[in-house]
Amino acid sequence: MMRGRTHWIALVCAACTSPPIVEESPPPSEEVPIARVHNASPTEAIALDRAPRATFPRIPSQGEAPPNRCASAAADRMFDDITACAGVTAHRGFIHGYRTSGQAFADVDGDGDLDLYVTDSLGPNTLYANRGDGTYEISELSDQVAHAPDPSGGAVFADYDNDGDPDLYVLAWGRNTLYRNEGGAGFIDVTETASVGTLGMGQTAAFGDYDKDGFLDLYVTNWLCDTCGEDWVQSFGDRLYHNEGDGTFTDVSHLMGVAERSGAGYVATWFDYDDDLDLDLYVVNDKGAEGEPSATRPISRNVLWENVGPGCGGWCFRERAVEAGADQRIEGMGLAVGDYDVDGDLDLFFTNAGDPVLLANDGRGNFTDVTEPAGLRFDHTHWGTVFFDHDNDGDLDLFFAVGRTFGYDNPNRLFENLGDGTFADVSEGSGADGASYDIGVASGDYDGDGAVDLVVGGFARGYRLLRNRTNDREGNGFITVRLAGGGPINRDGIGARVYVETADGRQQMQELVCGSSNGAGSELALHFGIGAQRVGQVFVRWPDGLLTAKSNVPAGSRILMEYPVDH
Repeated sequence: MMRGRTHWIALVCAACTSPPIVEESPPPSEEVPIARVHNASPTEAIALDRAPRATFPRIPSQGEAPPNRCASAAADRMFDDITACAGVTAHRGFIHGYRTSGQAFADVDGDGDLDLYVTDSLGPNTLYANRGDGTYEISELSDQVAHAPDPSGGAVFADYDNDGDPDLYVLAWGRNTLYRNEGGAGFIDVTETASVGTLGMGQTAAFGDYDKDGFLDLYVTNWLCDTCGEDWVQSFGDRLYHNEGDGTFTDVSHLMGVAERSGAGYVATWFDYDDDLDLDLYVVNDKGAEGEPSATRPISRNVLWENVGPGCGGWCFRERAVEAGADQRIEGMGLAVGDYDVDGDLDLFFTNAGDPVLLANDGRGNFTDVTEPAGLRFDHTHWGTVFFDHDNDGDLDLFFAVGRTFGYDNPNRLFENLGDGTFADVSEGSGADGASYDIGVASGDYDGDGAVDLVVGGFARGYRLLRNRTNDREGNGFITVRLAGGGPINRDGIGARVYVETADGRQQMQELVCGSSNGAGSELALHFGIGAQRVGQVFVRWPDGLLTAKSNVPAGSRILMEYPVDH
């Protein structure tokens, strides 16, 4: 049972007389609208009509994972570096002062497999098509998203126009680029029409529907410009774009003020930190340890924007990092958001040129630094990071890329969540610990076997694809949940929360975010490890508060949860 405001999930579902968990031959999964949290009783909700199926790319079902040509018979590693076998050969060029690598997973062509896009600051960028057998080939569409004019940094996929396919946003030292996906048949550069190409030193982009109008808005982090003089803030500060719903965006950066957007931004993520049904924003800034703010560097700490609502000439945001205990002044590089302690709220982990930082959310809008008691002290320069359940045991583990210190490359780190609020360093010999001056990381189950894999981007080197061998080693169960919004909900379902209730009474929660780590776009399907447990119910709390559920979901299932637009 989760604490505080999340208790309503168990109470509502009990009132709805949820079907019991059955041991053998469960009936087909059923999806039922349960309740609109703030204005419908459980009794009223049961009468809601079931929505028709939406058109959406195929989701491979239980038992459909194809054989992986790159699978290894060795049993001594948690991860295998299968880069060469998988055909991922892209290089990452070196430009002084611009380090961010771009790595993003998405099913570009709607065939049910995760394709992969990676950037090269010296160009061209590469789109890989998933063959469905554990290997990649350069996509026939790759030239359309090669993005040669300016040095490329981060990349992320998101369905900004709600047409059911993933579009691509590429950041650059110069002009960022938005590519519209034409139903998997090709990409079109719509940057000029969409008005999202403002110049900067782009690092990471985050998509989220902050005003809940059904369309994804966009926040872009820009690193500082050392040669721009006192006007660099105006030209290189972070940017906030509002999606107008007609294929265009409006720059509404003024809603957040100049000073608070002027840090050396590396990464930002939209997420509902205070659980009030709207998306807030956390920004990790570099150079926080380099002295007091000045005319050319007005902000030098991390920033937390609370979403307040309509007004303020468009929309109101309140900066409250200091008040919330989230204002660390560090040389921040990477960010992961997740409920590591399974208490029903979203915690923050961010990397640093020094010890990383883990902030535990108390469920009341405040954070506490628990890095040391959690066992996460590790004094190197760290970059991209992800929360993911690498061993499918039901809690979120941590991976982070480690850079160069004193001229030496350092091994990447994998920390195992022990389930008691602490982590153990299991990096050595894991197969995820290669030392290659890595910068970015994105996660996704690229081969559909129920274990979350990693793609890691190296600085001035190439990309490495790390296949997770959990299912070969552990045999723990999993379920994967993909969301399909409709009506007032963005098509990707960004901002929705998914809860998985298992037979032992535990209730895991993940919120779907788009853009995080460092320059990365992880898979948008949500993956839950369940160990040896059976799943009781799977709940989705949509951004408007509507709660829907599926019952009798077998382990190993990959399910699609749809917003009931005709309820």
